[in-house]
Amino acid sequence: MEFTKIAVVGAGSIGAVIAWHLARAGFNPSVVARKASATMLRREGLTLSDAGNNEKVSVHVTDAPESLGQQDLVFVGFKAQDWPAGLSSVLPLVGPETIVVPMMNGIPWWFFQGFGGKHEGRIIKAVDSDGLLIKSIPPHQILGCVVYIAAERIDAAHIAWSGRKKLVLGEPSGGPSARLEAVVAVLNHAGLECEASDRIHDIVWHKLLGNVSMNPLSVVTGATMGRMLTHPPLRRILVVMIEEALMLAAALGVKDSFDIEERLKLPPLMMNYKSSMLQDFEAGRPLELGALSQAVGELAELVGLKTPMIDTIGTLASFRALERVL
Repeated sequence: MEFTKIAVVGAGSIGAVIAWHLARAGFNPSVVARKASATMLRREGLTLSDAGNNEKVSVHVTDAPESLGQQDLVFVGFKAQDWPAGLSSVLPLVGPETIVVPMMNGIPWWFFQGFGGKHEGRIIKAVDSDGLLIKSIPPHQILGCVVYIAAERIDAAHIAWSGRKKLVLGEPSGGPSARLEAVVAVLNHAGLECEASDRIHDIVWHKLLGNVSMNPLSVVTGATMGRMLTHPPLRRILVVMIEEALMLAAALGVKDSFDIEERLKLPPLMMNYKSSMLQDFEAGRPLELGALSQAVGELAELVGLKTPMIDTIGTLASFRALERVL
């Protein structure tokens, strides 16, 4: 399977890391960005800074996605809360054979598509309140993606990157596929560390354990990831939140085994990084609490469980965000 037309929608930190690697490897991706960001990227190129090294690549960028036509492969770097408004930048690129790879934290809107059992096909209102996303992008055109990349957007043309570049992709319905292997091969050829999983729902949940705990708590405390992990009272809160998420995972039938202490280990280079949610908070951007705290609360109610610590920290983070804009 060959991909001659590849687009990256959203020039935030994760989208930029993906676009930089694809461009550097010669895949010539088209980057769809807001007008101001597109202007800066055209003028200055895209620079990734890694441990003091700076390397710039040129990227083809546009703020008019309809000018690109239908693509073979589309990576989307939107946060969960940006998807409904951002659909107008995605849909012009999507034809009947286009593969769409949403790169987002938390519980994605497609989570119950291919999940099986009594919850198969359920809409998660916290991330897709009216089912617009499910209706707009057919589930069979989606490849699930879990991203393990730490990066910070300095400006549209400059990303500070920890060097971590792992992604896990999988079919929402599970199992292997030719298209899955083909997309994984593209990303690996681009210099990323990508692997295929036949149980992408488990991988989603494994990443969620860190995001649903560290991200909201970082907004409440203002702490880096390393500070939360090394300050005993904050670490205890993280552990309780992860325990609640694990109980919910078991009730939903996510069967993988998770080790809390293992999940709380981070590479040394990431210890001084701020969570993506804290970066958004400090920059005045909306927070992705819908796909994290709110989605977990919705699913807990679905199976008759309580997640009091997740709910409390999520509420406090939401309040801080509200106070910021009042």
